[in-house]
Amino acid sequence: METVYLFVNPFSGKKNEKDLTQHIKESFLQHGFLEQNITIVTPESASDAFEKAKEASRKGIDLVIPLGGDGTINKIIGGVHEGGHHTKIGLIPSGTVNNFAKSLSIPLDPDLAIDTILNGQDKKVDLCKVNEHYMISSLTLGLLADIAANVTTEEKRKFGPLAFLKDSYRILKRNRSYYLTLVDDNGQFAIKTKFLLVTMTNSIAGFPSFSPSATVNDGLLQVYTMKKVSFMKFLLHINDFRKGDFSMAEEIKHFSTKKLSITPSRIKTLILPRTRIDGDKSDMVPVSLTVLNEAVTVRVPHS
Repeated sequence: METVYLFVNPFSGKKNEKDLTQHIKESFLQHGFLEQNITIVTPESASDAFEKAKEASRKGIDLVIPLGGDGTINKIIGGVHEGGHHTKIGLIPSGTVNNFAKSLSIPLDPDLAIDTILNGQDKKVDLCKVNEHYMISSLTLGLLADIAANVTTEEKRKFGPLAFLKDSYRILKRNRSYYLTLVDDNGQFAIKTKFLLVTMTNSIAGFPSFSPSATVNDGLLQVYTMKKVSFMKFLLHINDFRKGDFSMAEEIKHFSTKKLSITPSRIKTLILPRTRIDGDKSDMVPVSLTVLNEAVTVRVPHS
């Protein structure tokens, strides 16, 4: 690896972002990288980050490092993939949840993460195309998306995964169901569900092993639905959810598939469920998901 693009999020609000950026650059210089081959990129927006990452890939840049959480990493990896070259991804987790990094066992400590980039190994990982977007970790709609909708970046930074419990009671009390038609590898079927969750990794909302059977390059989506839920049952099962154990939650149904389409099957109101991809607001249904197997290469620790 010779050329490096380091993407910095100017809107992160973190006081140590500039210090971390300089520390990363100095670490690479100490390991023999030339200063003229290290470029610090400051995108003006999420879409600009995507375009600049795509441009970096098209130029044949060896390594791209996004500083941030899943939403930032999503844009950078999507852009690199669309660039069409074999640019590698290095991760230095600096978000509040960091699902993607955790699923790859990337250390959360910056120095250890830098060491992983410099001395680790390459691993090919899956992406998912969702309409015109990309997904690296998860898609939610319904209950889980509604709970996350009003959680601010500051709350996530302060409380971590517990921030997502803030609106749980209000959302559960509303007791809204969604009627959807799903098409997977085996055909079409209709469901009534409180939420739909699609994961590509074994971490969600910052909790490891939420989907223990999922790996980052198995070519599969893990899909979860829940037909009914009560606040007490939600609290009863929350520790199981955190451990990735759904055996005690009979209401949750699970299946795996390489592709999935989601459309509304009953529209009583003008309200359509809106999806969230990798923690950020995205399209309303209908949506179509397709796994891109081993689409990008990420630097990971030696196993």
